[in-house]
Amino acid sequence: MIKLTQFSPCLKLILWGIIWLAYSSQLCATSNEDVHKIRYPKVVTTSLYQNQANYFIDVLKLVLERSSVNYQIEYVDIPTLAQSRSQSLINQGFYDIHWLATNSERESQLKPIRIPLYKGLLGLRIAFVNSSKANLFAKTTKLDELKNLFAGQGRDWLDTKILSFHGFKQMEASTTFALFEMLQINRIDYFPRSILEIWWEAEQPEAFGLTIDPYIALYYPEAVYFFVRNDDIELYNNVLKGLNKAIADGSFQQNFERYFGEHIERAQLHKRLIFSLSNPYIPSETPLGESRLWHELDLQTTTAD
Repeated sequence: MIKLTQFSPCLKLILWGIIWLAYSSQLCATSNEDVHKIRYPKVVTTSLYQNQANYFIDVLKLVLERSSVNYQIEYVDIPTLAQSRSQSLINQGFYDIHWLATNSERESQLKPIRIPLYKGLLGLRIAFVNSSKANLFAKTTKLDELKNLFAGQGRDWLDTKILSFHGFKQMEASTTFALFEMLQINRIDYFPRSILEIWWEAEQPEAFGLTIDPYIALYYPEAVYFFVRNDDIELYNNVLKGLNKAIADGSFQQNFERYFGEHIERAQLHKRLIFSLSNPYIPSETPLGESRLWHELDLQTTTAD
């Protein structure tokens, strides 16, 4: 056996360096083998929904931290696109997981992780109105009065289908900005938005000349889930377990309140007349009976249709 004492001090340092490099390389190789990368889309063309994007990323990080697998998020840059397009990109393997509003067709194409990430509040809507008509709904007491006015809605939105089912008059556009413009020139009468979206939308320059109605709200059950490909069973199981752990230890609720607690309070729901609508497009498997998954909403003063 050759002993290091047989070598000069300089050569000893070189030999120790070689041994350390070999050991470090082996550690890195082992570490890299244990990392499981998840490709997740990140919109790069707009800052309007950055708050929303950050929320879902933080939820995913919470979930992955509670998994026994060493996951690493790898972001895939995408433009603003319709949810139906994102659905296709998941199926094509362009990325692995994304949040989407659920419906029966989508659940037949992808695997839903049935934990509602917005706790059902995507379907709780208050409206933008033109500032010149700030009291448009001050005397509204019946749903038919609302149906006689034109709502602005987006193409490819589930909300558009729900309101159409209930007989609402609507005009559609392809973007939120276009709907802002339509309301500014009075082509539509109001533009319903989720209470989780409307407050930071109102701060955008594109919403100039618009105000948030303080009198009424619409509510219908609607769920937003993480979706994965049907064959990605491992990712499905690990995200589902992680979500349930985050709910159980309170971190999911803490993150939700950090992003949206103030928005919910600002809506002053106790002062509004809330019209409750059914959602005929929500899948029967939706866990509506699991109260721990949904925001508690007092609908005692709601007028149902």
